[in-house]
Amino acid sequence: MRNTRSRRGMVPLGLALGMSLLPGVAAAQSSTDPAWSAGGSVTAATDYVWRGVSQTDEDPALLLDLYAAHQSGWYVGASAANVDFGDPEDGMDYELSPYIGWAGELGATELDVFVSRVMYPGANDGYDIDYTEIEATLGFADYYHVGVAYSPDIFNLGEPGWYYNAGAAWPMGGSGITLAVQAGHYDLRDAGGDSYNDWLVGLSREMGPFNVQLQYTDTSSYGEPLGDSVGDPALADGRTTLLVSWEF
Repeated sequence: MRNTRSRRGMVPLGLALGMSLLPGVAAAQSSTDPAWSAGGSVTAATDYVWRGVSQTDEDPALLLDLYAAHQSGWYVGASAANVDFGDPEDGMDYELSPYIGWAGELGATELDVFVSRVMYPGANDGYDIDYTEIEATLGFADYYHVGVAYSPDIFNLGEPGWYYNAGAAWPMGGSGITLAVQAGHYDLRDAGGDSYNDWLVGLSREMGPFNVQLQYTDTSSYGEPLGDSVGDPALADGRTTLLVSWEF
C-alpha cells in the first residue's frame, strides 16, 4: 500500500517552506496586465516528504509544477514527482496531480481552495490508490496560516481522511532567511485504523534564481495500524531534507 502523500499542493507537493499561497493571491493586477499568466517550478530534493512521510523510500526526488492563473483568482495546473513505495510489484514510479482552485483576499485574510486528483499511472492490478482531495488554506497576519484537507476515499481505501495543519513563516531580519514551522494532524481512523501527528521546522533562502530550503520533519503516533494499511512506519521517522527550487 501507499506509504502516505501532494501538496501543496502541498504548496505544490507539500515541500515549500514559505507556505505562500498559489498565484491567485498575488497582488491585484492592473488593468494593463494580461488576464492570464503561467508559470511553474522545478525542485530537486534529497527526499520527497509529504505530511511527515517519505514518498521515495528515503531516496532523492525531482518535482515539477506547472500552472495557469487568471486575474480573477482562478487557477489550474498539475504537479508530478517520482515516487517509490518500496514494493517492486506495485508498478508505481511517479505521481501526477492535476488541480483546479481559487485563491484571493477574503477580508483581512487570504484564502486558497483547490481540488486535486492524485494519480499513479502504471499501477498494477490491486495497487490502485488514486484519490481526490479538497484542500483549503487561510493565511492571516502576514506570517500565519491554518488549513484543512478532506478526501472522501483516501488512498482508495473506501473511507474518508482528514488532515488539519497550522503554521507560520517569519523573515529573520535582513538576513534573507525565512524560518518556517508547521504542525499537522492526520485523521485516518476510518481508512487506516489510526491517526498521527506531524511537524516541520525549516529554513529557506533565495540564492539568485534558486530557493534553497533545509527542513526537519517528524511524526508521532504513527503506529502499526497505519503500517499495515498505509506504509512502513520507518518512513515516518524524523529526517532532514534539502530542497533546491527554481521558479519560472
